[in-house]
Amino acid sequence: MDSTAIFDVVRSVTGAWARQRKAEEREASRVSRRRDALVRSRRMTIREAAWSVMPRAYLKASSGGTLPAHARQIMYAARGEIQRLTGRTLDDQYFTQQLLPDFMNEHPSATAEWDVVFDARGHFHEPHTGRTVALGTIEVRRYLRDVAEHTLPELQVGLPEPAIFPTCGPDHRYGAILFVEKEGFLPLFRAVHLAERYDLAIMSTKGLSVTASRLLVDRLCAAHQVPLLVLHDFDKSGFSILGTLRRDTRRYAFRNRIEVVDLGLRLEDVEDSELEAEDVVHRSDPAPNLRENGATAEEIAFMRTRRVELNAFASADFVAWIERKLGQHGITKVLPDNDSLTLAYRRGIASDYIAFRLRGAIEEARQHAADAPAPDDLASRVADGMRADPARSWDELVWQLVLEHSSGRRSGRLDSDAEA
Repeated sequence: MDSTAIFDVVRSVTGAWARQRKAEEREASRVSRRRDALVRSRRMTIREAAWSVMPRAYLKASSGGTLPAHARQIMYAARGEIQRLTGRTLDDQYFTQQLLPDFMNEHPSATAEWDVVFDARGHFHEPHTGRTVALGTIEVRRYLRDVAEHTLPELQVGLPEPAIFPTCGPDHRYGAILFVEKEGFLPLFRAVHLAERYDLAIMSTKGLSVTASRLLVDRLCAAHQVPLLVLHDFDKSGFSILGTLRRDTRRYAFRNRIEVVDLGLRLEDVEDSELEAEDVVHRSDPAPNLRENGATAEEIAFMRTRRVELNAFASADFVAWIERKLGQHGITKVLPDNDSLTLAYRRGIASDYIAFRLRGAIEEARQHAADAPAPDDLASRVADGMRADPARSWDELVWQLVLEHSSGRRSGRLDSDAEA
């Protein structure tokens, strides 16, 4: 039998099988497509998936609710399950800035005990003291606690201290808070000593005020009767920033009524200072948002197509403009009551006295330290201490040995005096 005949026989035998096999493959493909379509129809939205996993994600990130959890930790705990349920990639910022805050706002009872930490997106600066507070959840909580617990010290002095009296918060230190929507102006303000000359605390954020910044002004301005002065661009975002500091939002509800002063920019400032405007295109009509946040009809007409930034000022003109605004609103230096002034004066007298007496003591102490022998087994004793308590540093342990040595010498001296 030739090769052609053999091929025809094989084809006739296997043809039916091949047709059946192809039919099965086509049917399997159809089944797979139907299954995929059914799965897609059942998939959740990212928001639905986030709502279903959020409590478990928080408990995982916070070690069962026993420790603070950063927003991004919760995102990592939730991300895998959200992506499995939705078949979509989860955007980190969308989760931390929208989904998580929305969930907490919509479930206030269930999340009342949640301790969620958000990143700092700005800074708060006290005048004169050099104290700077990052506008993050933990940092603001700590500062508010320090302010609440702070009291003026009695006439107790130790080693000489700077002339700055030990204050914490507005009392005896600053009479207003200046909010600036941009962080880039802080070097300029430092150069002209704006905060120090007007006793202002200066707060700046990147764009919209974060919830930590609103918590800060909510507590400080109400408790200490200090106004919040707001500097913002003349555009939709600037008025939104002003609005979030005046009213409740999805992210934050104010507990207190505070005095918010709009320093500008407003249309009058733009025209009086002849500031350069730039064209702007909005995705939607900005009028409702601008109207809600206090813009006039004339200002809304301008901002439909144009905007003006604070950056349009030259530096000297900007400072002069701010100073005029501060003068118009009666912002002046802080002068404490006479009792506080007297206490500060006496504290200075005491510190100066100590400094005078200390000069001789310093030289005596240096000689005493130079003559003091160190223990032969110093290294082994420090190593033993670190093994016993790994959290302690080597210099802590050295200091402990010094205190033990000094305590022993003092006890011995007291015993000798008693026997004598």
